Amino acid sequence: MKGLILAAGRGSRLLPISATRAKHAVPVAGVPIIARAVQSLRDAGIHDIGIVCSPSSETDLRDATQHSGHLTFIRQREALGTGHAVLSARAFLEREPTLLYLGDNLFEDRLTPLIGTLRDADAVIGVKQVPNPQAYGVAVVKNGRLLRLVEKPRKPESNLAACGVFSFRPALLEYVQDLLPSDRGEIEFPQALGALMAAGGQVRAVEFTGFWSDAGAPDDLLSANLHFLSHLQPRIEGRVDRSVVSGTVVIEAGAAVEDSVITGPVWIGPHALVRGATIGPGVSIGAHARVDSARVHATLIDDFARILHPTQPIVRSLIGRHALVTAPSDTGLQMVIGDRSVMRM
Repeated sequence: MKGLILAAGRGSRLLPISATRAKHAVPVAGVPIIARAVQSLRDAGIHDIGIVCSPSSETDLRDATQHSGHLTFIRQREALGTGHAVLSARAFLEREPTLLYLGDNLFEDRLTPLIGTLRDADAVIGVKQVPNPQAYGVAVVKNGRLLRLVEKPRKPESNLAACGVFSFRPALLEYVQDLLPSDRGEIEFPQALGALMAAGGQVRAVEFTGFWSDAGAPDDLLSANLHFLSHLQPRIEGRVDRSVVSGTVVIEAGAAVEDSVITGPVWIGPHALVRGATIGPGVSIGAHARVDSARVHATLIDDFARILHPTQPIVRSLIGRHALVTAPSDTGLQMVIGDRSVMRM
C-alpha cells in the first residue's frame, strides 16, 4: 500500500504565519505538522510515502521532513483541489491501494483500521464525532457504511465529521478523473466517493475516538499544540540555572533557562534562551528563540522569535519565526502589522 499526503495548500486561515512558508511546516510541540503526518503513516506500516506539494512549498516541506526518511515529492503545479492533487500523484500510486492523508490533520488514533477495513470495501473514510458538525463535511453512516457526505450543512443529519483521511482501491481514481469542478472551481476528492457509491461501490467508515484537529486556524493550532505538549515525556538536556521547573517539561540540548519559573507542559527548543520569565503551562518555544522577562501562557513561539520585556502577559498567541515582541518605547506603541495579522491591545 502507498501513502499519499496532500500538502500543496498554503493555508489562508493561518495567515500571516503561513505567509512565508507552508502551513504544514509549522511546528506543533516542536514537531512540524507534516512530520507528524509522515509518522502517522509509518506507524500504520506504510513506508512508500508521497507528498503532494506546490512549487513554492516544496523547499519548506523538504526541510520539515529531513529526519523522516525517504519520501517522494510530487508537484501540483496549480491549486485545483484535492482531487486534482491525487491525480497529480497517479504515476507514483502505480495502481496500488492508497492511504490518503490531508496534510494539515493531526491524529491521536492509529490509522491502521483504515487499512484493515479496506479488505471488505472499495474505499474507507475516517470520521469523528464533533460538537459543531455544521462546520465540517458531515458523514451520514449506517451500520458502518457511508451513505452520503454533506458539506457544511445547516441542519446536519449526524455529528460525524469527515476528518481528512481515506483509504481506497485503485479503481476510485477513475471516478476522480471524471469529476467536474465544484462551485469553488476545484476537483473535490470526497465527491468521488459519492460517484463510487452511486455506481454500486461500497464505502465504509472508521470512527476515531481520540484527539483530532485539522490545525487550519490559530485556535485549532494552539489546541493541537497543547495536546501534544501534554503527551511529552519530561526531559532536560539543556542548562537550568536558578529556576523552578515542574510538570511535563522538555528542555532540548543547547537551550538555557535562567532565573525563571517553568510550569509544564512546556517544550523549549534547541539553543533557545529563557531568562527571568514565567512560562507555561501550554507553551512551546522554538529553536534559537529568546524569551526575556516575560509571562507566557498557552502560546506557540516559533524559531528565532524574540520576546523581550513585554509589559503585559502573552496568552493564547502565535508568534512566528524571527518575530519581535517587546515593550513600547518612550514615544508610545510602534506596530509593524502585516496582512491579515491580529493584535488585541
